[in-house]
Amino acid sequence: MSLFARLQALLSAHPSAPEASAGPAVAVTPSAPANVTEAEVAAAPPVCTRYLQAGQVVVREGDPGNSMFVVLEGRVAVLRGNDGAANMEVGRLGAGEFFGELALLTGTKRTATVVTVEDVVLLELTQAGVRELGKDYGVKGDQMQLAAKERLLADTLRSNPLIAALPPEVQHELGDAFVPCTVPAGETLLTRGQPGDALYVLLRGKCEVFHTHGDGRQSPYPLLEEGALFGEISLLRSRLATATVRTVTPCTLLKLERDVFKKAFLGQPDLRGALVRLGLERLKHTLEVMGEAK
Repeated sequence: MSLFARLQALLSAHPSAPEASAGPAVAVTPSAPANVTEAEVAAAPPVCTRYLQAGQVVVREGDPGNSMFVVLEGRVAVLRGNDGAANMEVGRLGAGEFFGELALLTGTKRTATVVTVEDVVLLELTQAGVRELGKDYGVKGDQMQLAAKERLLADTLRSNPLIAALPPEVQHELGDAFVPCTVPAGETLLTRGQPGDALYVLLRGKCEVFHTHGDGRQSPYPLLEEGALFGEISLLRSRLATATVRTVTPCTLLKLERDVFKKAFLGQPDLRGALVRLGLERLKHTLEVMGEAK
């Protein structure tokens, strides 16, 4: 039985799920506010159905992710913002497709806003709901984790041309190895003169990069934006970080720990070659910045 068929069976069997013929669609508040308490999250039903009219916001980018959704009927649009500009539509999902699993399963914040484009019926699942699927219907949490990883990989491929150019098998190995994380604004990810502990891909948000000279003056580099990859110099060359990287906005990143990189990817000639070229370009830029300061 397919994942969607199992979810349909759960919908018809679960006491919180109304029958499909129980009347017209009713607009409901689709997602909890950002200041929802832990007690309220714990009290939420593990599985429930949401009937929403066209134009309803289901989840908002940047909010905590306390549940995931499966589209049973209708369609929703996926929107993403940039620099405070109006959200732009990046895709649509229909019956049998799902969203929100990344934030729920990894503890990261929502990376997109989802809005209904027509009347829809959604199945909403909390962590307990995902466990119910495994217990009663054989839909395992690791299947959801795999879906989240595949979506992360798709985001990375779309955002970063270096990774997109790698052979498919290396791409998938990277997708399995990267760990998503969210970081608040103002946090330092790399510090000049100290060892770097990981390779990063910036999925959402912005980071500032600057070189601090001996007299305390700072020379800025261009901001790192969506799709940027950094931290490769320390990992490849066992060198101290040549610049400081700090988050300007709350950021969602993929992180590849040093030990995992060395064990699984240091011997990959395609990946190593691409990272070496990127690192050499950055070292050249650093030398130019240092030379201009004299």
